[in-house]
Amino acid sequence: MNKLNIAVFLLLMVTVCSVLASDQAQVPEFQACGLNSQATELAQLIKQHPSQKRPLLQCNELLSSIAQQRAEQLANNSADPNVTPNQYLIKGGFRVPNYYPVTGNQVEAVAKGFKQAAAALNHLNESGKHHAHVMGKDEFFALQSQLGVGFYAAQDATEDDQWVVLMAQPWQSAEIIYKQKFNMPVKMAKGCDKDWKNSGDQFLIRKCRSMSQAKRIKQD
Repeated sequence: MNKLNIAVFLLLMVTVCSVLASDQAQVPEFQACGLNSQATELAQLIKQHPSQKRPLLQCNELLSSIAQQRAEQLANNSADPNVTPNQYLIKGGFRVPNYYPVTGNQVEAVAKGFKQAAAALNHLNESGKHHAHVMGKDEFFALQSQLGVGFYAAQDATEDDQWVVLMAQPWQSAEIIYKQKFNMPVKMAKGCDKDWKNSGDQFLIRKCRSMSQAKRIKQD
């Protein structure tokens, strides 16, 4: 082999090694979105969707691990119904900002019974309770920069394929504070002998006011 051939051979080897190194460098980021190919596919579809409003959305390995555990529990009905998604995330070790409610759900979107990631995402986008969360359609959700996806394939006829998408904002110092407004529960009076004037039930207010007027007329 002459010097020219040796130089060409060495150049090709350097090129191949560079390409392989580049591909390997991308694997951890891709895998961090989920623990299996289905989960990572859905994560990429979410990140690349044209309706995605978040300026930044990063894969988070801890969220992916929690999402995978959650998907398995939901699929085989072993999830504790008294533990909300927010609580599950916090118990899993993910630290959210102080203004996140401890209970409730500001972090999880789920889809059941879909084999393909595209079908699962279509379901989430058509869901009134999940669309804004997954696509970051308001100020609160747009701040959620961390993503983890879980997928559990049904093992028998008693289970369904389960997808879990976790999106959350990581804890940060108090330099940036966003306070989400949560609706207070509507005060409901059970009858006209209660505090019906402060009830949130407009039908009850009209009924009690009418009865009160009729009572005054009768007394006169």
